[in-house]
Amino acid sequence: MYIVSVLIEHGINRLSQPFSYLSKKEVVKGVRVRVIFNHQKLIGYSLKCQYTSLSAKELALRDGFRYNYIQEVIDEKPLLNDELVALSESMSKLYITSQIVCLQAMLPKTLKPKTVKTVTIKYQKAARVIRIGEGKTKTQNALYQYLSTPGTHFIKDLPFSSSPLNGLVEQGLVEIYDQEIKRQPQIAKVKQDCVVLTKSQQDIVNQILEKKERISLIHGVTGSGKTEIYLALTKNMISKGKNVIMLVPEIALTPMMVAIFKQRFGDDVAIFHSRLSEGERYDEYRRIANGEVHIVVGARSAIFAPLKNIGLIILDEEHDASYKQESAPRYTTLTIAKMRALYHHANIVLGSATPSVESYARALKGVYDLYELPERINKKPLPAYTIVDMANEAKAKHYGLMSRLMEERLKTTLAKGEQAILLLNKRGYASFVKCEDCGEVVKCPHCDVTLTYHKNDDSLKCHYCGFSIPMITQCPHCHSTMLKKIGIGTQRIEEELQKKFKDAKVIRYDYDTTRNKNDHMRLLEAFKKQEGNILLGTQMIAKGLDFENVTFVGVLNADLTLAIPDYRSSERTFQLLAQVGGRSGRGEKSGTVVIQTYNPTHYAIVDGAKADYQHFYKKEMEFRKMAYYPPYCHLVALSIQGKNDKNVEKAANDIRQYLDAHLQHVRMLGPAKLTIFKMQDIYRMRIIIKYRKSDELYQVLNQLDHYYNHKNGKVTLVYDFHPYTTI
Repeated sequence: MYIVSVLIEHGINRLSQPFSYLSKKEVVKGVRVRVIFNHQKLIGYSLKCQYTSLSAKELALRDGFRYNYIQEVIDEKPLLNDELVALSESMSKLYITSQIVCLQAMLPKTLKPKTVKTVTIKYQKAARVIRIGEGKTKTQNALYQYLSTPGTHFIKDLPFSSSPLNGLVEQGLVEIYDQEIKRQPQIAKVKQDCVVLTKSQQDIVNQILEKKERISLIHGVTGSGKTEIYLALTKNMISKGKNVIMLVPEIALTPMMVAIFKQRFGDDVAIFHSRLSEGERYDEYRRIANGEVHIVVGARSAIFAPLKNIGLIILDEEHDASYKQESAPRYTTLTIAKMRALYHHANIVLGSATPSVESYARALKGVYDLYELPERINKKPLPAYTIVDMANEAKAKHYGLMSRLMEERLKTTLAKGEQAILLLNKRGYASFVKCEDCGEVVKCPHCDVTLTYHKNDDSLKCHYCGFSIPMITQCPHCHSTMLKKIGIGTQRIEEELQKKFKDAKVIRYDYDTTRNKNDHMRLLEAFKKQEGNILLGTQMIAKGLDFENVTFVGVLNADLTLAIPDYRSSERTFQLLAQVGGRSGRGEKSGTVVIQTYNPTHYAIVDGAKADYQHFYKKEMEFRKMAYYPPYCHLVALSIQGKNDKNVEKAANDIRQYLDAHLQHVRMLGPAKLTIFKMQDIYRMRIIIKYRKSDELYQVLNQLDHYYNHKNGKVTLVYDFHPYTTI
């Protein structure tokens, strides 16, 4: 008899703990099991299995409750190794969340403990020779010779009918069997010549390899050759028998990086990101877990790849917000990378043209090793930039969406047969719809935000909860038909471009056009083949893309990110402008950039335009120090959420009083309503805690968690350590 400790998936916080079940056979740690819990059939995850000589009756007498038996063991092999199970325990404590939530973050959808849907191994019928001999007919002998050649011979591909095959099977010369088919993700095609590292690149590679268990920050301008350094480091690790995790922030960038790594390392590369089909993710996960590959390339979730013997973890574009998980367990990818690197005694490499202020500060202090690449690989200068003050455009009676200079540059670029990239960090056609009679703005009924108008399907959509309705013809408040669409989005810019420029072939690249599988790759491939000459998109196009024929980049509204009431607004604006500007002039032709703004003298815009990181960093650090924000402290955002706004407000005030009484060495902001107070019918308030040391803090937060998330029931507390945004 065995007692198995099982972690079940359940929505009630107080049940987020292991429960004991019985099994007549030993259950391997780390497999899924089917159990009965409170008369429900649930999927659980085995954490521990101990032998007992006691019977079920004796155990019930000893422990005071009756044990249930495990109904079924689902997996033959553990889904996660011991390292990742231990990591889930550490994450649970670090982020004050349940361990089952951490386990779910690590696994593909079809392997999560709660799933009932299963994706299995894919097979196809194949035939092979099993005995030497001859067929009875000429056709049978021809087929026999064909099947004797090397390789797998799938029945559907045989250039013979089923009759001779059945004859050979009846004679015992051939057998039909199931051959596993690996579902291969579609890979972008790249053509790269063999690259010899420059002295600067080689020096960085050598210095990183000389050190053990270190974090290195490569600060290199756009086009400085950081990817080649990643490839050289990876090659060295593989030669030593070590494994590598290569992370990129956006799914859009994953196919590009995968293509480059596949070209260099062939089938030794696995892909891991959320846009793969469930079957593809299942097969790639098995390849990784079975040790069939040494390199994993993917987005944020690839940090949990079940690789053993990791020697190197790389985070490209390390500053990017996509490395922060915004739903439970709200982890920071770099924090998880540090935990895995510590376990494996591995190195971490961070790369960016615009490092996060926190990372650069740590590098200057010597916590990280800092490497600078101040020039592009081909010695070409960064693109020339122009900042256009849109207030002056209005004074000159020019009210178009694009300034006169941007229109002129676009026209010249297209006339030369070159390509352009235009950035507007707002999707849709119009920002909102307003009644001109009563001033009413059409809002989402579930969130405190306006609905965005989308022209392609004539609908109003909420970009936060997904609520959608057909475009209205009357004001819901006064029933007037005087409705006006206000603001601009990528759909409207696309329409303007096609009207204004007869040679424009626009490829729009935003969330709406890249929802389906492989849309990212299809659109980028089309632009690369010059099937389009203007790539119009949101921030998704700002980083990682390399098109040698792009000579012009335009930013339509640089103030969008600057206007967000958040301490990172200036940093985000600088990074976005410096990154998107770096897409111009990466080939033999020189590039230009035009940035439209109403804040032409703001340091984030001026420094972002010319990619002057040092000046931006110095200025930004002054503000961070005055306001006491990272890197001068750590942050945790405590969100109080509930379906009743009064309950939320009362709990928020009570919690602030409790924190004031029990915390001494912190500073606090709030409670305050979030910028979007109601989202998906949930009201939300937030308290920001600024701290240096976490010992005292965790003790108090765990007490609050125990009361509100396990006993109270009226509100829920959500903890977000190192939040990327505080709005």
